[in-house]
Amino acid sequence: MGYLYQLEQDEYQAVHYYQESYRYNPSNIDVISCLGMHYAKQDMFEKAILFFERAAQIQTKEVKWQLMIASCFRRMSLFNDALKVYEDIHAESPENIDCLKGLVQIRKELNMPYHQHAEKLVMLDREAQAQQMMNPQ
Repeated sequence: MGYLYQLEQDEYQAVHYYQESYRYNPSNIDVISCLGMHYAKQDMFEKAILFFERAAQIQTKEVKWQLMIASCFRRMSLFNDALKVYEDIHAESPENIDCLKGLVQIRKELNMPYHQHAEKLVMLDREAQAQQMMNPQ
């Protein structure tokens, strides 16, 4: 039902039904994702983080949930918390371009050294572009 109301652009009803769905099935990743994104759009980052943390518990290998958590911390101006999440992601997934972008940006904002990460980011971007040129889809 939430999805149907979302298609009709009735955000209030969509969130209501997603919340009901979550109450009965708190492991449905689509519902969790929709609720997390809704709260992030509403600048209710604390609530959004709870849903993204839940998603990360369910999909432990999916990096995007941790990236969403870090993004929420940044938007709340909790830069040290965001930095810790980015560093944890980087330790687990050192080739993740989105994580490196976040690390470079937050280190710049905190006046911390970032050149090592920026160099790695440029290298990975070049590799990705070369890969795309060799394997156009």
